[in-house]
Amino acid sequence: MPNISAGLLAGTLLAATIMLPAPLTRAWAGSATGQAVVDLGDNVLKVLSFSASSIDPDEGTATGQIDFHDVQATANQDVDGTGDPALADAPGGVRVQANVDCLYVDGDQAVIGGQVTSASVSRYVGMWMVVFVEDVARGGKGDKFSWGFYPVETDTGCGSFPLVAHDAMEIDSGDLHVQQ
Repeated sequence: MPNISAGLLAGTLLAATIMLPAPLTRAWAGSATGQAVVDLGDNVLKVLSFSASSIDPDEGTATGQIDFHDVQATANQDVDGTGDPALADAPGGVRVQANVDCLYVDGDQAVIGGQVTSASVSRYVGMWMVVFVEDVARGGKGDKFSWGFYPVETDTGCGSFPLVAHDAMEIDSGDLHVQQ
């Protein structure tokens, strides 16, 4: 006598597998460009400009440039007195440039990533910078962006950062464009 429960289980799993929607494909093809200024008050500006275009949609590779300037002065962080220049004062804030190497686009949102090639504060050089942008398609009004710095890791890519996880700030001026 055949085992009905094992057959039923196998049939149910097969049916469930067939009925599952296909996995969402990564949106590696696209482009994102823009410039933005966010004023957090007291002339604490965050200024961003970027340009990113897909090279190989199958690999998620991209090319472009990220330029970022946070005008907020950074106080001396050399609390142990080692003289590490990476921890020195940055009275003019921080300027960073990164070469884009990946781009993930989903509708009107994009994640742009690249390695920092130059920075006014040396601790950022070599880190991986990620910029999240949202283009609300109203001529810049309501567009948002956020950013972060991460150690370079071989298993980290633009698609590993969920778009819903960022806490983007609405820009005060500028315009962000995301195209899939």
